[in-house]
Amino acid sequence: MRIAVDAMGSDGAPFPEVRGAVDAVAARPDLEIILVGDEARVQQALDAYPNCGDRISIVHAPEVVAMDDSPVLAVRTKKQSSLLVGMRLVKEGKADGLVSAGNTGAVMVAARTVLGPIKGVARSAICQQLPTLRKPVLLLDLGANVDCTARHLCDFAEMGMLYSERVLSVARPRVGLLNIGEEHIKGNELAKTVHRNLQAATHINFIGNIEPKGMFQGDADVVVCDGYIGNMVLKTGEAVGTFMRTSLERELRSTLTSKVGALLSLGAFRRLKKAVDPNEQPGAPLLGVNGTVIILHGSCKPRGVACAIEGGCRAVECDLNDHIRHGIEELRAAEEQLDRRN
Repeated sequence: MRIAVDAMGSDGAPFPEVRGAVDAVAARPDLEIILVGDEARVQQALDAYPNCGDRISIVHAPEVVAMDDSPVLAVRTKKQSSLLVGMRLVKEGKADGLVSAGNTGAVMVAARTVLGPIKGVARSAICQQLPTLRKPVLLLDLGANVDCTARHLCDFAEMGMLYSERVLSVARPRVGLLNIGEEHIKGNELAKTVHRNLQAATHINFIGNIEPKGMFQGDADVVVCDGYIGNMVLKTGEAVGTFMRTSLERELRSTLTSKVGALLSLGAFRRLKKAVDPNEQPGAPLLGVNGTVIILHGSCKPRGVACAIEGGCRAVECDLNDHIRHGIEELRAAEEQLDRRN
């Protein structure tokens, strides 16, 4: 198993990427890591871990795609960037997958340009697990597609279901459509069409519409929406989390009694922090392209990089993209049957 890591992608590059790679190979004996980036800088960071063995190599890439670069322009002009070089390693079969904490838009454009879409998939989608009161829920799309058709959303449901089932080991995942109400008549015409089509796809365990409250209660394993809504949900959740944490810290420091209470509750606070920490998740996979691509937040930590590498390994091991190809074919067949009945 060989995973390429865009070593120049994160805000603190290349240090989180290098340490994450070191931790990943220590946990997985069959793993090799290719660190892609400025060789001198990457080697300097790697020299801090002299006992990491010979399973980490470096491929030089002199250019970097910056966070404020235009995604399309960067992919066209920065052919020797760590992102493009890493993507080509996957295309050429020299790596089984790519992990990047770089410019998300550029990662998406590069994946579609270099790797190409899976046959039958019109739009790729970003997905990520979010914490709930029960177990994490997989939400997609998180920003790759602002405007979606019914077919796009149905494809997201298929791909999300297969990722949840194959990579996250969720048995017969429950798939819900994020909407303003649970009744099938709620929402706009797009939502009603998607609801009807997913109901007709009997191989999908579609549970109908789900409201945000139900999603965070853990009433579904996979929740589908367009990228505009998904990104708003994700950023609102992050903002609310920051607000609650800051408010709680302020209150816990306000009196001597609350300070003592906070000290006694330290273990619970640490468990809660771990439960909602995105660095404990297997990254945010870009589903629907001919290769395994895992996206990370620019502020990721080494733990996040290691978890993303492991998530990429799982996707490769279970032949996720082959399952997506067959799943999309099955979905199209179900849609054709529905059209004939109507």
